[in-house]
Amino acid sequence: MIKTIKLQRNFGGARTRLFRRLGISRATAFAALGVSAAISILAGALALPSQMMADDDQARTFTVDVGFRNLFYQNNVDPTKDPASMAQGDTFLQYGTIFPGGTIPEGQTTFDPDTASGAIGVYVARGTWMTDSEGFAKAARREKGAESDLAFMTEIFSFHDNRGTIMTDGIMPNAYFSAHRVLLGGTRAFSDIVGEVREENIGERIPGGYCNLRITFKMRKAGEGHRR
Repeated sequence: MIKTIKLQRNFGGARTRLFRRLGISRATAFAALGVSAAISILAGALALPSQMMADDDQARTFTVDVGFRNLFYQNNVDPTKDPASMAQGDTFLQYGTIFPGGTIPEGQTTFDPDTASGAIGVYVARGTWMTDSEGFAKAARREKGAESDLAFMTEIFSFHDNRGTIMTDGIMPNAYFSAHRVLLGGTRAFSDIVGEVREENIGERIPGGYCNLRITFKMRKAGEGHRR
């Protein structure tokens, strides 16, 4: 810390002498030094994102489960390949049903989101596969070396009783992996929110192989958590 202070003093003195040689006024010099200091503080903050995220006492957290439905559409990069398989770069549209967190059993399950009671909303995602069918099957078999990323996608969670929607973006984890995603915002009860999402791929529905997700939202009102 002492070395840092000495370095700042020496560097600051050198910059002041340089401003004098260039004919820059004292006021202008201090303004420039202030901007430089602000940039340094910002750079330091960006280097410590985990600490910044932890310093947030305004956040609230809740969890939901999503069961993918058979309502699924895919556009293949290679139109000649088997339409039932997926390849890296194929785009898709996936629908699902939202349930309270902990509703869907983990692992392979016969849980059917089309017939199960207790649904609290509907789910839709659009995205691009980052692996192929074998990459997914390898993760589903829990084989060592399986890829952790399944797709890059945008999700919309629409809750019943006209409560509103939440939109997220980022990596969809492969089977039995998890990923952190960005909470982009929402509508109605979720308007003006920001935050992050932890998404877990908890297993597959048998038969069909459709994924089940467990999503934990950490959200706060935009602008909150930064007032001191």
